[in-house]
Amino acid sequence: MIRRNTRFFVLLAVTAFMLACVIPTFAPTPAPVPTFDPNSLFTAIVETANAAATQTAHVLPPTLTPTATVPPTKTPTVTPSPTATFYFVIATITVPPTQIPLGVSDKQYDCQVLSQTPQNNSIIAKSSVFEARWTVANIGKSGWDSNNADYRYVSGAKLHSGPVRDLEKSVSAGGTIELVVSMQSPADPGTYSTSWKLNVGKTEFCPLDLTIIVE
Repeated sequence: MIRRNTRFFVLLAVTAFMLACVIPTFAPTPAPVPTFDPNSLFTAIVETANAAATQTAHVLPPTLTPTATVPPTKTPTVTPSPTATFYFVIATITVPPTQIPLGVSDKQYDCQVLSQTPQNNSIIAKSSVFEARWTVANIGKSGWDSNNADYRYVSGAKLHSGPVRDLEKSVSAGGTIELVVSMQSPADPGTYSTSWKLNVGKTEFCPLDLTIIVE
Protein backbone atom coordinates (compact mmCIF):
# COMPACT_ATOMS: atom_id res chain seq x y z
CA MET A 1 0.00 0.00 0.00
CA ILE A 2 2.74 2.33 0.97
CA ARG A 3 4.54 1.42 -2.18
CA ARG A 4 1.65 2.28 -4.35
CA ASN A 5 1.29 5.61 -2.78
CA THR A 6 4.94 6.30 -3.21
CA ARG A 7 4.72 5.53 -6.89
CA PHE A 8 1.72 7.68 -7.26
CA PHE A 9 3.41 10.67 -5.73
CA VAL A 10 6.55 10.08 -7.80
CA LEU A 11 4.46 9.84 -10.92
CA LEU A 12 2.59 12.94 -9.93
CA ALA A 13 5.82 14.84 -9.31
CA VAL A 14 7.27 13.78 -12.64
CA THR A 15 4.11 14.77 -14.41
CA ALA A 16 4.10 18.12 -12.72
CA PHE A 17 7.72 18.71 -13.63
CA MET A 18 7.09 17.81 -17.22
CA LEU A 19 4.09 20.07 -17.38
CA ALA A 20 6.14 22.92 -15.95
CA CYS A 21 8.63 22.48 -18.75
CA VAL A 22 6.03 22.16 -21.49
CA ILE A 23 3.52 24.92 -20.47
CA PRO A 24 5.88 27.89 -21.18
CA THR A 25 6.33 26.59 -24.71
CA PHE A 26 2.56 26.78 -25.41
CA ALA A 27 2.07 30.23 -23.84
CA PRO A 28 1.37 32.90 -26.51
CA THR A 29 4.08 35.43 -27.27
CA PRO A 30 2.94 38.86 -26.08
CA ALA A 31 2.41 41.43 -28.93
CA PRO A 32 5.01 44.17 -29.06
CA VAL A 33 3.83 47.56 -27.74
CA PRO A 34 3.43 49.94 -30.74
CA THR A 35 5.74 52.87 -30.84
CA PHE A 36 3.84 56.23 -30.57
CA ASP A 37 4.78 58.82 -33.22
CA PRO A 38 4.20 62.35 -31.74
CA ASN A 39 3.93 63.88 -35.27
CA SER A 40 1.01 61.64 -36.17
CA LEU A 41 -1.35 63.82 -34.09
CA PHE A 42 -0.45 66.95 -36.06
CA THR A 43 -0.73 65.05 -39.34
CA ALA A 44 -4.23 63.93 -38.41
CA ILE A 45 -5.24 67.49 -37.50
CA VAL A 46 -3.93 68.85 -40.79
CA GLU A 47 -5.68 66.15 -42.81
CA THR A 48 -8.93 66.81 -40.94
CA ALA A 49 -8.68 70.56 -41.59
CA ASN A 50 -7.98 69.98 -45.28
CA ALA A 51 -10.95 67.65 -45.56
CA ALA A 52 -13.23 70.18 -43.83
CA ALA A 53 -12.05 72.97 -46.13
CA THR A 54 -12.69 70.80 -49.17
CA GLN A 55 -16.23 70.00 -48.00
CA THR A 56 -16.91 73.69 -47.21
CA ALA A 57 -15.72 74.69 -50.69
CA HIS A 58 -18.20 72.22 -52.22
CA VAL A 59 -21.09 73.52 -50.08
CA LEU A 60 -20.52 77.28 -50.47
CA PRO A 61 -21.90 78.98 -53.63
CA PRO A 62 -19.33 80.17 -56.15
CA THR A 63 -17.91 83.56 -55.34
CA LEU A 64 -18.79 86.21 -57.87
CA THR A 65 -15.84 88.27 -58.87
CA PRO A 66 -17.22 91.75 -59.76
CA THR A 67 -15.85 93.13 -62.93
CA ALA A 68 -15.13 96.78 -62.29
CA THR A 69 -15.82 98.96 -65.31
CA VAL A 70 -13.53 101.91 -65.26
CA PRO A 71 -15.41 104.97 -66.60
CA PRO A 72 -13.70 106.74 -69.46
CA THR A 73 -11.50 109.51 -68.37
CA LYS A 74 -12.93 112.86 -69.39
CA THR A 75 -10.60 115.13 -71.14
CA PRO A 76 -10.96 118.50 -69.44
CA THR A 77 -12.46 121.05 -71.75
CA VAL A 78 -10.47 124.18 -71.92
CA THR A 79 -12.83 127.07 -71.34
CA PRO A 80 -11.57 130.13 -73.12
CA SER A 81 -11.11 133.14 -70.97
CA PRO A 82 -13.96 135.57 -71.43
CA THR A 83 -13.08 138.46 -73.61
CA ALA A 84 -13.99 141.75 -72.09
CA THR A 85 -16.68 143.50 -74.10
CA PHE A 86 -16.69 147.23 -73.96
CA TYR A 87 -19.93 149.07 -74.52
CA PHE A 88 -19.78 152.67 -75.39
CA VAL A 89 -22.89 154.49 -74.39
CA ILE A 90 -23.33 157.56 -76.45
CA ALA A 91 -25.72 160.00 -74.94
CA THR A 92 -28.44 161.02 -77.33
CA ILE A 93 -28.82 164.73 -77.35
CA THR A 94 -32.39 165.75 -77.96
CA VAL A 95 -32.38 168.96 -79.85
CA PRO A 96 -35.61 170.87 -79.31
CA PRO A 97 -37.26 172.28 -82.41
CA THR A 98 -35.55 175.43 -83.47
CA GLN A 99 -37.83 178.40 -83.17
CA ILE A 100 -37.64 181.21 -85.59
CA PRO A 101 -36.29 184.18 -83.67
CA LEU A 102 -38.98 186.70 -82.78
CA GLY A 103 -39.52 189.24 -85.48
CA VAL A 104 -37.47 187.30 -88.04
CA SER A 105 -40.56 185.92 -89.86
CA ASP A 106 -41.66 189.48 -90.60
CA LYS A 107 -45.23 188.35 -89.82
CA GLN A 108 -47.57 189.73 -87.23
CA TYR A 109 -48.99 186.28 -86.51
CA ASP A 110 -47.05 183.07 -87.08
CA CYS A 111 -46.53 179.72 -85.38
CA GLN A 112 -44.36 176.62 -85.33
CA VAL A 113 -45.78 173.13 -84.70
CA LEU A 114 -43.61 171.44 -82.06
CA SER A 115 -45.46 168.08 -81.75
CA GLN A 116 -48.50 166.24 -83.02
CA THR A 117 -50.55 163.28 -81.77
CA PRO A 118 -51.37 161.01 -83.52
CA GLN A 119 -48.64 161.25 -86.09
CA ASN A 120 -49.62 161.49 -89.73
CA ASN A 121 -50.46 158.12 -91.36
CA SER A 122 -51.19 156.49 -88.02
CA ILE A 123 -53.55 153.50 -88.17
CA ILE A 124 -56.86 154.07 -86.39
CA ALA A 125 -59.60 151.47 -85.95
CA LYS A 126 -62.96 152.12 -87.57
CA SER A 127 -65.41 154.30 -85.60
CA SER A 128 -62.83 155.01 -82.89
CA VAL A 129 -63.01 158.15 -80.77
CA PHE A 130 -59.64 159.86 -80.28
CA GLU A 131 -58.08 163.26 -79.70
CA ALA A 132 -55.87 165.18 -82.09
CA ARG A 133 -53.27 167.26 -80.23
CA TRP A 134 -50.88 169.90 -81.55
CA THR A 135 -48.35 171.75 -79.44
CA VAL A 136 -47.55 175.08 -81.12
CA ALA A 137 -45.29 178.02 -80.36
CA ASN A 138 -46.06 181.69 -81.06
CA ILE A 139 -43.13 182.89 -83.15
CA GLY A 140 -44.88 185.99 -84.51
CA LYS A 141 -44.51 189.57 -83.37
CA SER A 142 -47.89 189.81 -81.60
CA GLY A 143 -49.54 187.72 -78.91
CA TRP A 144 -52.67 185.61 -79.27
CA ASP A 145 -55.47 186.99 -77.15
CA SER A 146 -57.88 184.27 -76.07
CA ASN A 147 -60.76 186.76 -76.40
CA ASN A 148 -60.39 187.02 -80.18
CA ALA A 149 -58.24 183.96 -81.10
CA ASP A 150 -59.43 180.43 -81.92
CA TYR A 151 -58.66 177.44 -84.19
CA ARG A 152 -61.08 176.18 -86.82
CA TYR A 153 -61.74 173.38 -89.25
CA VAL A 154 -60.70 174.45 -92.78
CA SER A 155 -60.98 171.49 -95.16
CA GLY A 156 -60.79 167.74 -95.61
CA ALA A 157 -62.60 164.94 -93.82
CA LYS A 158 -64.98 166.06 -91.11
CA LEU A 159 -63.61 163.96 -88.26
CA HIS A 160 -64.33 166.57 -85.57
CA SER A 161 -67.29 166.91 -83.23
CA GLY A 162 -67.26 170.72 -83.55
CA PRO A 163 -65.67 173.01 -86.19
CA VAL A 164 -64.40 175.78 -83.87
CA ARG A 165 -62.35 175.72 -80.61
CA ASP A 166 -61.44 178.73 -78.47
CA LEU A 167 -57.96 179.15 -77.03
CA GLU A 168 -57.83 178.11 -73.40
CA LYS A 169 -55.42 180.95 -72.64
CA SER A 170 -53.71 183.90 -74.24
CA VAL A 171 -50.27 183.19 -75.73
CA SER A 172 -47.65 185.91 -75.78
CA ALA A 173 -44.87 186.08 -78.39
CA GLY A 174 -42.44 183.20 -77.68
CA GLY A 175 -45.03 181.22 -75.68
CA THR A 176 -46.52 177.77 -76.39
CA ILE A 177 -49.96 176.18 -76.14
CA GLU A 178 -51.53 172.75 -76.79
CA LEU A 179 -54.52 172.68 -79.13
CA VAL A 180 -56.90 169.71 -78.72
CA VAL A 181 -59.72 168.54 -81.02
CA SER A 182 -62.04 165.58 -80.23
CA MET A 183 -62.43 163.37 -83.32
CA GLN A 184 -63.90 160.07 -84.47
CA SER A 185 -62.62 157.88 -87.29
CA PRO A 186 -65.05 156.97 -90.11
CA ALA A 187 -66.83 153.60 -90.22
CA ASP A 188 -65.33 152.83 -93.62
CA PRO A 189 -61.65 151.93 -93.98
CA GLY A 190 -59.44 154.26 -95.98
CA THR A 191 -57.09 157.24 -95.71
CA TYR A 192 -58.53 160.47 -94.38
CA SER A 193 -57.00 163.95 -94.05
CA THR A 194 -58.28 166.99 -92.22
CA SER A 195 -56.92 170.53 -91.90
CA TRP A 196 -57.32 173.20 -89.20
CA LYS A 197 -55.93 176.72 -88.70
CA LEU A 198 -55.47 179.34 -86.03
CA ASN A 199 -57.38 182.60 -86.32
CA VAL A 200 -56.88 185.94 -84.65
CA GLY A 201 -59.63 188.33 -85.68
CA LYS A 202 -59.81 187.95 -89.41
CA THR A 203 -56.21 186.71 -89.80
CA GLU A 204 -55.88 183.00 -90.55
CA PHE A 205 -52.49 181.28 -90.06
CA CYS A 206 -50.72 178.22 -88.65
CA PRO A 207 -52.08 175.21 -90.62
CA LEU A 208 -52.67 172.07 -88.51
CA ASP A 209 -52.89 169.06 -90.82
CA LEU A 210 -53.66 165.44 -89.82
CA THR A 211 -53.83 162.28 -91.98
CA ILE A 212 -54.99 158.92 -90.60
CA ILE A 213 -55.45 155.42 -92.05
CA VAL A 214 -58.66 153.72 -90.95
CA GLU A 215 -58.71 149.92 -90.84
